[in-house]
Amino acid sequence: MNLDSKLTIPPQVMSRLVGDETVLLDLESGLYFGLDNVGQCIWDSVSEGKDLGATVDAVVAEYDVDKAQAEADVIEFASTLVERGLLAE
Repeated sequence: MNLDSKLTIPPQVMSRLVGDETVLLDLESGLYFGLDNVGQCIWDSVSEGKDLGATVDAVVAEYDVDKAQAEADVIEFASTLVERGLLAE
């Protein structure tokens, strides 16, 4: 996975805003996953069809983080969601 990667949301994955947290649910496995504000920013960017490079730019624009740290964090977070079946490469 790299900054040019475009991820997709599998059809069995639903997302809902609950209070100030986005909750993801994999309908097949029953897995729930809660996202904080940064995770929600990443999720929104991916759901809009942006590649991970554009997602990093969105995080840097929204939060006080340097680009190198944002790149590492976005790739790690996206990899975790792919491993859990909540995103697909």
